[in-house]
Amino acid sequence: MYSEDESVTLEMGDYDPHPENQGQDQGFGLTSEMQSQIAGKMFELGTSKAKEAFSLYGRIDILRPYFDVEPSQVQKRLVSALIPEKLTGTTPIVVSELYGPLMVVLTLIAVMLAGMKVTGQTVQEGTLMGTAIGTCFGYWIGASVFFFGLAYFCDTKLSPIEVLSLCGYGLFGTLLCMGLSTFLITSASNLFFYATWGVLGVSSAFRMGYIFLDRTAVRKQGVTVAVIVATVHLLFILYLKFVYHKTYEAAAKINPIHVR
Repeated sequence: MYSEDESVTLEMGDYDPHPENQGQDQGFGLTSEMQSQIAGKMFELGTSKAKEAFSLYGRIDILRPYFDVEPSQVQKRLVSALIPEKLTGTTPIVVSELYGPLMVVLTLIAVMLAGMKVTGQTVQEGTLMGTAIGTCFGYWIGASVFFFGLAYFCDTKLSPIEVLSLCGYGLFGTLLCMGLSTFLITSASNLFFYATWGVLGVSSAFRMGYIFLDRTAVRKQGVTVAVIVATVHLLFILYLKFVYHKTYEAAAKINPIHVR
């Protein structure tokens, strides 16, 4: 038994009257650390994605091989686009280059627009410029896709870039036909146009068809592809002369603006 004078002392250590605060402090400290780590990871991920996006759009080197060409080479290729290799006995060479074809298409657009000024008429709201751009680029790209589809099904060894380049250089004959017939013909006679179409247009179309024939394994299929390619090319020249010109001439009569 304990006497009344004796006292019992119990050492309880440090006592926190609010024990839940300690757990809350630790919990908030862990959450803050996790948030900082997650934010850092997200920042690093976003930075890497942004760098990849900028590097993707900034890679000019991807297109540089298709436009890295000397002007002298373009001149030689323009001349060779009018001379079929079958006549010279040389091996057909198709280049993977788009600078020359792009310049040919842009020049053809300028020639078609200049034809309006030759007649002294134009149309408001820029409809003819949009039509000329859509017609020339539409044919260049659309015909190239069509020709490549024929080449694919007939086992013709031509890549899409080669077909695009071949079709673009083939338009040089079209450019000469339209340019000469637009600026040299002053009468209603189309004899000069048919002469240029029969010489320049047919020679460029024959060269395109011969290259498709030469690159096709089966000769019968190659002849079919060559005839289709040459026919489409020649029909497009006739379309520009007789259909497209009639379209803008009719539009000019509806809404004429006389150019001084």
